[in-house]
Amino acid sequence: MGRKPAVILSLFAAALLGAGLFIYVDRERQKAEEAKKPAIWFDSQVIDLGKVDEGVEVTGQFKVANRGGSPLEIEDIKSSCGCTFPVWKRRRLMPGEQVVLPVTVDTAMKQDKVEKTMDVISNDPRRSFVTLTIKIEVNDPHSMLDVRGPSKIFTSEKCTSCHVDQGVGQFGKELFEADCAMCHRPGAKGSPHEGKPSVGPVLESLDLSDPQYVARMRDVIAHGSKTHRSMPGFSAEAGGPLSKEQIDSLVVYLKALHTRQAGGPDEL
Repeated sequence: MGRKPAVILSLFAAALLGAGLFIYVDRERQKAEEAKKPAIWFDSQVIDLGKVDEGVEVTGQFKVANRGGSPLEIEDIKSSCGCTFPVWKRRRLMPGEQVVLPVTVDTAMKQDKVEKTMDVISNDPRRSFVTLTIKIEVNDPHSMLDVRGPSKIFTSEKCTSCHVDQGVGQFGKELFEADCAMCHRPGAKGSPHEGKPSVGPVLESLDLSDPQYVARMRDVIAHGSKTHRSMPGFSAEAGGPLSKEQIDSLVVYLKALHTRQAGGPDEL
């Protein structure tokens, strides 16, 4: 091999070595930069509290830490329902700091398997939005609903914020969005709760061509369901927040969305 090719090969090898060194240094620089940023950490994003009785408040705990190199700021914690409330006393975690986030779920008017979620929003640039889930299974299927008087969701401030306040003065579609959609619509595509099943029948997809079924549905909205006891009566005479005109407006809205599906209607 002549001198010239050898020199060329040496220069090429040096260039490769220099490029590799540059890539390594750049990666190390990026790692160092990433290490300086806040990094949120949870011991678990899902906890299962097992079987509990209806009507009690149960509390679970999530451990949360800052595993980054600068202060972690918890900007907000948004619960999926007023019956689920986190007790967050620390909004800033220093690097290496770990605390406990207690979360309480009110099981009033719940039945069977229930999932409640919270969205934790922070200044972690890689995980600025984290969803935490609490699972419970409620033992009591509300067999005494008919003699308990007005449902707790209409009398407890934590519950009324979701089930009453937003629907005041609303009719039709707006009333459905305020009071009904949270339980009678599955998690929409692209939402934080995508794929989450509805609590009750998906009312917007029911076939309401049968007058008897429509009458039955209206009765359930007004006075509650005997087969799904987590559904109380929403009429004023049953202790609920809705007038006859508001309930009628819901029925009119749902009938207008008639989209017949194969098979029979869901049981109310």
